[in-house]
Amino acid sequence: MLSIQEQLADELTQLERTHQRRETISAPQHGDWFTNDLFGLSQDPHVIARAKAALDQYGAGSRASRALGGDSPLHMEAEALVADWLGAPRALLFPSGWQACAGVLGALVGRGDVIFCDRMLHASLIDGARLTRARRVITPHLDLAALENALRQSKGARRRLIATEGVFSMDGTAPNLVRLSELAVEYDAWLLIDEAHSAGVLGPKGRGAWAAACEEGALDANLVSRIVTGGKALGCAGAFVLGSSELRALMLTKARSFLFTTAPSPAVTGALCGAIERIQELDQERIQLRTQARHLAQELDLPTPAGAIVPIPIGSSERAMEVALKLRDQGIQVRAVRPPTVPHGESRIRVVLHSNQTTTQIDQLVEALRNLDWTPNSTPKKQASAARALWVLGTDTDVGKTVASAGLLHALQTLGRCGYCKPVQTGSQDPLGSDTNEVQRLAPEVLVCAPAIELPLPASPHEAAAAVETRIDLLQLNGWLNEQLRKQTSGVLVVEPAGGLHVPLTTEVLTSDWCAQRGEDLVLVARSGLGTLNHTLLTMEALITRNLHPRALILVGTPHDSNRRTLVERVGCPVVELPLLEPLTSDSIKAWALSSGMPEILKPLFP
Repeated sequence: MLSIQEQLADELTQLERTHQRRETISAPQHGDWFTNDLFGLSQDPHVIARAKAALDQYGAGSRASRALGGDSPLHMEAEALVADWLGAPRALLFPSGWQACAGVLGALVGRGDVIFCDRMLHASLIDGARLTRARRVITPHLDLAALENALRQSKGARRRLIATEGVFSMDGTAPNLVRLSELAVEYDAWLLIDEAHSAGVLGPKGRGAWAAACEEGALDANLVSRIVTGGKALGCAGAFVLGSSELRALMLTKARSFLFTTAPSPAVTGALCGAIERIQELDQERIQLRTQARHLAQELDLPTPAGAIVPIPIGSSERAMEVALKLRDQGIQVRAVRPPTVPHGESRIRVVLHSNQTTTQIDQLVEALRNLDWTPNSTPKKQASAARALWVLGTDTDVGKTVASAGLLHALQTLGRCGYCKPVQTGSQDPLGSDTNEVQRLAPEVLVCAPAIELPLPASPHEAAAAVETRIDLLQLNGWLNEQLRKQTSGVLVVEPAGGLHVPLTTEVLTSDWCAQRGEDLVLVARSGLGTLNHTLLTMEALITRNLHPRALILVGTPHDSNRRTLVERVGCPVVELPLLEPLTSDSIKAWALSSGMPEILKPLFP
């Protein structure tokens, strides 16, 4: 048994291997392209004077939570100032943006509700959503059609809340708030906007993305709240939740991250008051900031940014780290953004513009990037060709995934190259033979890979591994699967994991976690008969909350018209029946595949 320190050291080693280990960083004195103090208000004389005056009048600390004697007239002043600036009825001050997100979401939604989250939503909102125990539906970034489809499928929820950002913190993109407001009204949903990176930058007097959207006709009927952080354009700390008087009163009672923490200090609160006063005067600086951000993006042939954030896509964590270090060697202070902050394969250099940066400085950054081996204007090194994965997931064990996989392979063969693999095979000594052998029998013309791991015990992978005193290394398993995809070079590789969706792969990771990490295409297989509605709809819900959307649902067994019709109405993907085939042969499963409509469903996998 490893000691606590050894276990922690082992975890740090794993993080180091995947370039995910973090360290603290001090703000640079020069060449700052990554902090969020866009207008330099942290050093503004008026802001500092307000902080000093607050210290003199109220002391160093707030002494308690605001519900237990930590409240002060200064907190109320800051809230009144921000509400007046942003045109909201009321505001409530939290010590941090993370606490603001957790607090307002916890007050608004809970079990029986649904939160719709954009794939690139900030971690503070995602964490807050998780804590509510409401169902989370993650939609592709800025995909309004996917959001509308998800809203349509969630009409039975008690409350529906759409969470978005005024400017997305990692992509620098902005949502269509006008259309989001229309969808909120149409589907009786509430709209919550995190304006961390838009307040101070967009809209008249820097009032944010929502103020700008209102000038274009946004509907305010279902806007429930906005969040404005003090640590971005305001240059301080803390965060405000803005909304109605009723929302503020509800948060005073239900927002645990407000109730169970010491109130923001007088110095921070005083500084916030000064920053809110100053930021409304910075119209010329706002124009300069947005102009310079657009200039940088144009020079690098990147999409026009919505605000001050310009992400430079790199790809791998290793390469992003290398580019960042080379730029820092030249006095250009940037940071690489890597998983888990962004998805795997989407590491980037996140450049944050500041209003005092000149065109000359921006041109120097552009020149430095162009002098590296990789720049956005250059042709990236050609990636090795690889197949794409199609996962075959089940609602349970023995639902027919293996037979369905064979059928899918016959359908895929009509479209192009395909193969099959089962990364982990448990019950490998079964006298009836393995799933891999069965697929080879039913689809003899297809390349079938031997499993990466074979375990004798017919049990879940984590139990089967423990039975032979070993454990499954997910990093190695991912490496093996990536290698199989590269070996096939093109087409589709059907991947059949062991057991049902939530079967533990390791003691820490479920199969569903692994699928979510990889984010690849999938088909869901379920039984056709009695009991399938509950199992299948629960599985679909688990998939959707992980941003996994099946290309098809295959119902295996005696056709059941009522179940099929019910699922067609609810799952949002094609439903295909696979009856029991007697005899089960290569010819019979091929005949089903060609007559089932699966080739047409799978055609988009071959661009």
